[in-house]
Amino acid sequence: MKKLLKNERGSAIIEFVSMVPLVLLLMMILWQFLVAGYAVIITQSAANEAAKVYSVTKDSSEANNAAKKIINSAKATLKLNGAVAIDSSGRNFEATVKVDMTLKFLPKKFLGTVPPLTFEKSISGRTVE
Repeated sequence: MKKLLKNERGSAIIEFVSMVPLVLLLMMILWQFLVAGYAVIITQSAANEAAKVYSVTKDSSEANNAAKKIINSAKATLKLNGAVAIDSSGRNFEATVKVDMTLKFLPKKFLGTVPPLTFEKSISGRTVE
């Protein structure tokens, strides 16, 4: 019996199998952070595009459509939360884009509904005369 207890054959497989769930969990968390970084970049790009369009056209609906076009390029990850808010005073303005990001790896089975992560980006500019 002592001989069988001292035998370490197969212990590497047991250690490997016990680490697989932890490694997969860490990879999913890392992937979600990468997706969140991508979402921030896309949101800033949408705010820049909305500001660029508004500075030339002075039309908030065209700026909203330009921002929607950029946000829709992110497929199902991002969704525009309301319209692009444009606060203008004279020639100066500020365009704010607010988005909802869906979290991919939270199980809906346990949570019921997964709340989106909401964030916004703003940019200031001047209209072209």
